[in-house]
Amino acid sequence: MKLARGAFHTPWLFLLYFLYIFNISFAALPYFLRTRILLGVVGLAVATLMLHPLRISKSAVTILGVFGLLLVPSALTMIVNRTVDLWFVQYAAQQVLHLFAAYLLVLLSVRLIHDFGIGKLFAMLVYAVALNNLFALVMFFVPPLQDFMIAVQNYDELAQTKLEEYLDMAFRFYGWGIQTFFMGGLLSGYALILLAYLLRKEQRGWRGFWLVLLFLFITITGLFIARTTLVGALIGGVYLFWPERLNPVVSLAALRRNVIFVSVMVGALVLGIALLNYVFPDAWNSDVIRYALELYINLDQGDELATQSTDHLLTMYLWPDNWRTWLVGDGIFNVPDGFYMDTDVGYLRMIYYFGLVGMVTFFVIQFFLAWRIHWLYRDRHVAFLLLVSLGYVLLLNLKALADVNVFLFLVFWLGVLQQEAEPAA
Repeated sequence: MKLARGAFHTPWLFLLYFLYIFNISFAALPYFLRTRILLGVVGLAVATLMLHPLRISKSAVTILGVFGLLLVPSALTMIVNRTVDLWFVQYAAQQVLHLFAAYLLVLLSVRLIHDFGIGKLFAMLVYAVALNNLFALVMFFVPPLQDFMIAVQNYDELAQTKLEEYLDMAFRFYGWGIQTFFMGGLLSGYALILLAYLLRKEQRGWRGFWLVLLFLFITITGLFIARTTLVGALIGGVYLFWPERLNPVVSLAALRRNVIFVSVMVGALVLGIALLNYVFPDAWNSDVIRYALELYINLDQGDELATQSTDHLLTMYLWPDNWRTWLVGDGIFNVPDGFYMDTDVGYLRMIYYFGLVGMVTFFVIQFFLAWRIHWLYRDRHVAFLLLVSLGYVLLLNLKALADVNVFLFLVFWLGVLQQEAEPAA
């Protein structure tokens, strides 16, 4: 009976995960009422009714309190600089609602899907990203669908400006919600890391082969959304090949999995380049191919390992010129026409807003969240995934402000609910 119920409930739960991950702002609602916020409001109401106060103190309150730490450097920089920029205050408030949105989804999943565990959770997330990448692919070739997608959503002023500038150029894919620009690459890249986790657990059979194909699909389509996807693909590949234990013994199942992975990825690369060279040579002149494969094109032409995006990124490394900014920041995050100090680098945006004090606080929160999840699971596979996730966040902040909290919140609540269920088992 549970299996039948799980099969019945999976589709609409999958839709909720989709809305949670891509945080869509529909045009009929105010911009700030994104789907993750709406789910968070419902989740907070459910948690208030269902969670015992003692259980709250053991789980969510610790996370809530840590996110509250962001208010300290935010208040400090506003007092010192006499500014009223509440960006990280609203960030902390959003994280609270995102946390309870994750609670709602995991609670429903555990109650309605038979044997719901971390593998099924990651499968939900990976398939949601793959579906949005498929939407982005289809909408690129069917402009009316893309126009419809854009028409039914709200965008902030900066995103709207970029969309208006880029749409006529037709050089990249656009997905639903935040599956655009840098965030599109972040989500696709992290889905690849989760896929690497699933592949390490699924070392044989057709399911393993299917996961490799899924890895290939998200990598390729993700590159057309944002080339940041490549970071997740590289980290996911290293993660997949990293040995279970540092000893000379090689698992035959792992060796077979890795051979299949390399064969599929290299085969797809060779086949793709061959098709572009000999079947569709004019495609090299299209903006979309030149955007996605710019790194390869530059290497093939003997140029350095760089793109226009990376060259532009280097111009954004504008360091503060006074000790006060280094320490407590300038109290400004955005300006009307873009980013404060014309930099989108995550580390620098934090330093310019609330200094090294605030930046350190931000990353302490990331490490604490990972530590708390590790404490819940006490599993070396999960611990390794958390370590990889932190490395991913640290790398992406070289490009823009980044975290993977929305994914980790789900893992956190699954651990909490599983731990609470253990005594009754």
